[in-house]
Amino acid sequence: MKLKLNKKGAMLIAGVMSLTTLPTLASSNGLLGLNLTQVVTTADVSELTTSLGLPDVPVVDSILKMDNEILIQGGEIKVLRELIEKVGGLVTHELPLVGGIGVRVSDLQLAVLQKLPSSLIKITKNDAVFTSSALDHCSVYGSHVVDLTANKIRWNLYNAKDMQANAEEMTFTWPERLGNVRSVKFNGRLVYWSLFGRQNGELTLDANSLKRYANLDAYESATVEVSFTRYGADNYNQGDFSMDVEFAQGCDRSLVKGYDTQANSEDSNSYYVNNIGADELHDNGITGKDVTVAVIDSGLWAAHSALNKNTANRSRISAAYDALEDTEVKTSNMTDENSHGTHITGIIANSDRAVVDGQMRSYYQGVAPDANLVVVKAFYEDGHSTYLDALRALQYIADNHKALNIRVVNLSFGAPPRSNYWDDPINQAVMALWEQDVVVVTSAGNTGPSAMTIGVPANVPYVISVGAISDNYTQDNPNDDTLLSFSSQGPTHEAFIKPDMVAPGGHMFSLANEDMYVPSKFPQYMVGKDRFIMSGTSQASGVVSGVVALMLQNDPSLSANDVKCRLMSSTTMAQVNGKLAYSPFQQGSGSVNAVKAVESSESGCANNGMDIAADLSGEQHYMGAARKDENGNYYIKGFEFAVWEEAFMWEEAFMWEEAFMWEEAFMWEEAFMWEEAFMWEEAFMWEEAFMWEEAFMWEEAFMWEEAHMNQENFMLQE
Repeated sequence: MKLKLNKKGAMLIAGVMSLTTLPTLASSNGLLGLNLTQVVTTADVSELTTSLGLPDVPVVDSILKMDNEILIQGGEIKVLRELIEKVGGLVTHELPLVGGIGVRVSDLQLAVLQKLPSSLIKITKNDAVFTSSALDHCSVYGSHVVDLTANKIRWNLYNAKDMQANAEEMTFTWPERLGNVRSVKFNGRLVYWSLFGRQNGELTLDANSLKRYANLDAYESATVEVSFTRYGADNYNQGDFSMDVEFAQGCDRSLVKGYDTQANSEDSNSYYVNNIGADELHDNGITGKDVTVAVIDSGLWAAHSALNKNTANRSRISAAYDALEDTEVKTSNMTDENSHGTHITGIIANSDRAVVDGQMRSYYQGVAPDANLVVVKAFYEDGHSTYLDALRALQYIADNHKALNIRVVNLSFGAPPRSNYWDDPINQAVMALWEQDVVVVTSAGNTGPSAMTIGVPANVPYVISVGAISDNYTQDNPNDDTLLSFSSQGPTHEAFIKPDMVAPGGHMFSLANEDMYVPSKFPQYMVGKDRFIMSGTSQASGVVSGVVALMLQNDPSLSANDVKCRLMSSTTMAQVNGKLAYSPFQQGSGSVNAVKAVESSESGCANNGMDIAADLSGEQHYMGAARKDENGNYYIKGFEFAVWEEAFMWEEAFMWEEAFMWEEAFMWEEAFMWEEAFMWEEAFMWEEAFMWEEAFMWEEAFMWEEAHMNQENFMLQE
């Protein structure tokens, strides 16, 4: 992926210069035993390239040939710069937070650097990072609101992938008072017609009926229209109907039940504020006041008053920084071409009052409507970034968190794990922030429901990683809330239980406008002029970041570990008939509760047995308590639970058993090396340990039969 150079990048061409001839070395072996400073001052690169069988490095190498973007770690920034001056290259990023620099080098320059001993420098490719996360494997979406008129119901579909989607089966149900289905049309083409058929409120069309016309071309939309023999469809709510379509590509889509008021453009539909109890806290003056939340994302629609002003109509954006261009931005000039950053920040801090059934309420649409904001743009219009730009964004937080009083940082982005958690540069930066008592909240990722799908940086054991649930469109009934199937699941590759908790992330109303990239692609999710609907763990992460702001307003003395402890000890685990509805690898410690989190007095129950400073220095690494038995079932070593307040609680208030030291027995260096494709080898067997009680052995998908997964597949996942 090409790095987009900024204006300052052109000033950093000092690295492209002639090489200094210094005392020679017979080969790279001559560097062994030297530190990086000694190498920089003694190595003759010209002779080194010859001894390695490489051609001479040109005196001046064209910038056009420098198409390798890498991170180099291993010493002081000054020394690393001197190394690049010697070898040749262009320094693009200075990242003292992880002891590294970002550079662009040619193939030959990269070859020279790669021949240096790994004990001196570490080279990491500048891989892509995405807002959490891209569309699911199916990538066919249905509109949020159906059209009910007279004797017809219409539902829109959109194919968001680059290949045709072919419908194999469609099933419809409807109120029997509407009679029978007269016809079904797919984009105006008749796929079913009956004059006298009697369906008794249900109809299924198979592949033979659909194969000719029920196809969606790449990036095309279609309308499914069902007409009935009787009139009065507009007297019903869309929850009275169901329309399901299965595609040959192995996915299916279902008509959303929908809130009765969801089509009312006057309603805010910020249901998540009520579901987590934040509305009660708002009424008691707990609104995130004087707490600063930083959001690293695609930017912000800073011109929107609900974002740039708090509930007292006072400006609250403390700073804005563009990590892509490496420039400070006037807060009022910050923009968001994608919409993701605006959507997440709106969930955290929208200061407009909630509106239900057309009536303004006393509470607000954002979880922490008075929180101060620091906006860091690190993602391009299409939702991608790179390791180096994400690291520069994290570097900005590290450099300014004290001056700007940043207590919380929201990271709703991710990438596939490519190494152990402690070797990943983004994870190293996140751990360094946590060590400085900045509470880091991350999205678990949208790559579920398979096990071991937690991404970077959610796989960092110290931070707060959040999965997503849906209220199933029944705001007043928490008993039918469901886990969203795309929500990534643990354990991590180092056996840690993730996500740490779950929060509302389905059909989330928040701010955006139709000119932004994502809403322009999915206009059916726009409601009014400034609200947009998305689902994902990104949104769930925003909810928890808002809750953390409420907690810190109530008790500013809390450490990052205390925040995590109180959050996890105040959650509620889903259960069905007295049993866990989902495993801890799916729901973590359970669903977040803002009131209980704020009122909690727990301490000392998070990240026990781990020394983050030793972890960062490389002195000690850790593994979690997850294990895998001979039948492929995952379980948790030493897990005990008890029923308390009608919810399953971890023993001693969710105190995970202290993390295991990464001792010789757990050094997976041989059995767990990353392959070239960055996949763990199949030899993924953990130490044998205590089994779950017989009733708590999960199947591969970790689902109890009594529970169900909510695909939320009609929603755009971001």
